[in-house]
Amino acid sequence: MARERTPLQPHLKDQRMWSDAMNDLFGGSDYGDLFPACRNSRRRRFEANLTSYPTYRVIMDMDGTTPPVELTSVDASKFQEEKPKTQKTADYRNSYRLPNNPPESLTDLIRKEASSCCSCTPERRRKCLEKLFPVYRIMKKYNWKTDLPNDVIAGLTVGIMQLPQGMAYAMLAELPPVIGLYMSFFPVLIYFLLGTSRHISMGTVAVVSLLVGSVIARFYDLDIVYDIVVGDGNSSFYNGTGTGNLSAFIVPSGMPLQSVTKSRLPDDVKIAIATSLSLLVGIVQILMGICHLGFVTTYMSDALISGFTTGCAVHVFTSQVKYIFGLKIPRSDGMFQIIKTYIYIFEYISQTNYMPFVISVICITILYVVKVYVNQKYKSKLKIPIPIELIVVILGTVASYFANLAETHQVKVVGKVPAGLPTPSIPTMVHIDMYIIDIFIIAIIAFAQSVSLAALMAKKHSYSFDANQELIAYGAGSVFGSFFSCFPFAGSVSRSSVQESAGGKTQLTSVFSAILVLVVILVIGPLFEPLPSCVLSSIIVVALRSMFLQVQELPKIWRISRFDFLIWIVTFLCVVILHVDYGLLIGIVFSFFTVVIRSQKIKVVNLEKILEEDRYENPAKYYKTEAHPGMKIINFNSPLYYANGDIFVSQVYRVTGLTPEKVRKQLKKDSIKDPLATNRLGTVLLIGDSNLELHHNGKAGVVSNGKLSSTVLNLGLSSPLQHIIIDCSQITFIDSVGAKILKQIFEEYGSIDVDVFLAEVSDNVWDVLQASGFLDKYQDCIYVSVQDAVNSAFRLIEERQLLKKKLLLPQNNDHDEPNESDKLLTDQAVI
Repeated sequence: MARERTPLQPHLKDQRMWSDAMNDLFGGSDYGDLFPACRNSRRRRFEANLTSYPTYRVIMDMDGTTPPVELTSVDASKFQEEKPKTQKTADYRNSYRLPNNPPESLTDLIRKEASSCCSCTPERRRKCLEKLFPVYRIMKKYNWKTDLPNDVIAGLTVGIMQLPQGMAYAMLAELPPVIGLYMSFFPVLIYFLLGTSRHISMGTVAVVSLLVGSVIARFYDLDIVYDIVVGDGNSSFYNGTGTGNLSAFIVPSGMPLQSVTKSRLPDDVKIAIATSLSLLVGIVQILMGICHLGFVTTYMSDALISGFTTGCAVHVFTSQVKYIFGLKIPRSDGMFQIIKTYIYIFEYISQTNYMPFVISVICITILYVVKVYVNQKYKSKLKIPIPIELIVVILGTVASYFANLAETHQVKVVGKVPAGLPTPSIPTMVHIDMYIIDIFIIAIIAFAQSVSLAALMAKKHSYSFDANQELIAYGAGSVFGSFFSCFPFAGSVSRSSVQESAGGKTQLTSVFSAILVLVVILVIGPLFEPLPSCVLSSIIVVALRSMFLQVQELPKIWRISRFDFLIWIVTFLCVVILHVDYGLLIGIVFSFFTVVIRSQKIKVVNLEKILEEDRYENPAKYYKTEAHPGMKIINFNSPLYYANGDIFVSQVYRVTGLTPEKVRKQLKKDSIKDPLATNRLGTVLLIGDSNLELHHNGKAGVVSNGKLSSTVLNLGLSSPLQHIIIDCSQITFIDSVGAKILKQIFEEYGSIDVDVFLAEVSDNVWDVLQASGFLDKYQDCIYVSVQDAVNSAFRLIEERQLLKKKLLLPQNNDHDEPNESDKLLTDQAVI
């Protein structure tokens, strides 16, 4: 566009029109007064008041052939602060940011860690002792007068619960009931020394028992043969060949070759499998604790854990149906385990033994009434809950003994319960290849259930716990218990609740409960031999009530998150229909898949300013918002990385309503149709704000010689949109692809004269942009806040307006005085 410095000479026939236009613009009453004497002063006053009084503006061709066209203008001043600031992020960081520490080399890191490990000061030894044995720190502050009586009472209460639950859950794990008593003694003592939680009760739990029983049941389908080898005559153990058959058991010398039916495994074989599993699970948990992998359970959401445990409850309930009805059906395992089991149940239902069924109904009724209605309703009045499980076990044992139910009614009973502690033995690592995946599943599930319970208790009683130290404690307890015929242990929700309600203060409670269990093991154990198995099954079924009640949380989960609801449903159905192991794995994979879906469903939101609050919010959700003239402020509430980069670009195009590629194609078409369009645009006189809305036959556009033109004006009128501000406050991280995406946005919109700014960039995002080279070119386009970017955009709009008016308004060098517009012409940065 040519910069004419001579006074405007209108055509003679249009003098009257030009005079009327000047009168409208500058308030003059006489054409002679405006040219040249009064023109300059009035024009300067008009320019000074231009942004203060935005009312109506006029566009007119300089040749005077087009009548005035009215345009409405948006007042930009109300969107700006009284003293606008435009603080760029680079300047802010230079002023306040501490310098980054130089990265340490691998050699320096190794040297530093080695020196730290080798130093052995008294203070370091004390801290190491307190960290390895948290009981030392807890007992230093122990109040023996007030805390000890509470711990004794709570310990005896929990010990009474441990007896029936331990035997019941051991039976659930396909092991002799006495193993449950061992589980309530040996691992519990280790957790007392190494654990950091003061209120959880460790021992047997339903989910872990079910998983262990599932592993043992796999060996039922194998042909087991006692081979004649030389043994010590005291014990037998399995020496598997890994070929799919269990062979080569060491048995006392001289015994003949004999086969074992598929329906039953010797107890020694079951214990060998369980102890091997316990040792390996413990080692995995210890290694996870040493490597500080306690965070892995954060990837198992509450919905996943809830759906999984509820599905496991269905498995546990199904496994106890045969004991309740007194049925003798084959054990099913593998895929579709529950379906196969119920097929067997309905096939053999006619063979129901009514005596176990009647005993089970009576026991379930008593247990349910006392636990739900008595203990819960009168919880505040009862110092300790009624130990109804132990009462039922004692009554069932007495009734079975005097009625001789095992002989007269063929009721399955517990059987032989040896008195005394088991002889320590090294686990024999039975056929590890058959349950290698289960080792990690059991380790994670046992830790997840226990640590979530520990976190709940710690938060409730205002003390801290260490998840990694908890892992070490669980692992050490399982390893130690594996030498005494135990399987993996975990924290029990029901017993922990009783321990807390009974007044337990520290883990010293577990010592007193273990002492009570020890007395039973040494003296009272054999008295439980006549106990009917259906009584233990009744205890298990009633204990599952809390797990089944998790279904009631589904409506709440649906309201909170549809994705969590789907995770719950998918995990539950896969556990129930397929198998426990497959259900958990599918649930975890599906959970990760939903995370990917959520990142793909990101949404770029347009923001507008709430004038009364000076905040920027989504106008679809907030009242009293108003858009900035000439700009779009958008918010992106997700990380920007390779998986959603393309979606981000398309969303930006959608929100701004401007696709650079389409604009460039339109410009190319217009230039081919009308090569003089650009020159004609140079004859347009524009006065007012940059965001002008032209009312001409209901359409918006730019006037060119009396007609509407969509051709781009080079000085910033390519469209009503001139600036895009991206609020990066919710972009938590960005990768190299995300940096390239931002660069693409800047370049694409820059090609059509639309400026892009970033605001509120975090330090992590800044570092990535700096490493990728983005800041080398666009550092000055990043601002500390959205308001800073808005102020900078308005300042740039005003500068461009003054430049346009300087280029288009009549000028006279002889009479003009230096003003702001003249300075702008010499500002190379603006030009």
